[in-house]
Amino acid sequence: MSLNILKKTKAYLVGHMQYSDGQDWREYVEKQFSLLEITCFNPYKHPFLKNIDEGENKRKEMLENLSQGKYEEVSEWMRNVRSYDLNLVDRSDFIIAHLIPNVASWGSAEELVTAVRMKKPIFLSIEGGKKKTPLWILGMLPHHYIYNSIDEVLDIIKNIDSGKKSIDSDRWRLLRKELR
Repeated sequence: MSLNILKKTKAYLVGHMQYSDGQDWREYVEKQFSLLEITCFNPYKHPFLKNIDEGENKRKEMLENLSQGKYEEVSEWMRNVRSYDLNLVDRSDFIIAHLIPNVASWGSAEELVTAVRMKKPIFLSIEGGKKKTPLWILGMLPHHYIYNSIDEVLDIIKNIDSGKKSIDSDRWRLLRKELR
């Protein structure tokens, strides 16, 4: 029997976009979470009425602009992207992140720092396993919130949702179900 503890909560999906494709794992998490009635904020699919285009075509256009020295145009676009994405961190009940340790991901770094400062629950999957965790990350998060794979993260979330695993952190600030 499932208690649906996380029903109608919101999770922001943090991970690479510029130097590595991050769509597959996000879509996988979205499918799994839809069964639990957890809303995913996916930066590839903005939920705002007035969205900013963060798709692959726009990204290619901005990289071309960057190569041509059109810094003001790229900077203006990225300020908007940053604002929207950090707003989604703020609106989330918890964070799911997937990092590739040897690939820079500056937006992911700021999103994680923001979530840490806000004391949000963070579930971090490291490509190649927990033993590949960047040292700095181990100074940011308790190691028991770092996992070997997205599947391990999903298992933990499913166990929390069903009540098999208790919420063991004061980082959770869940609204009552009727207020979500």
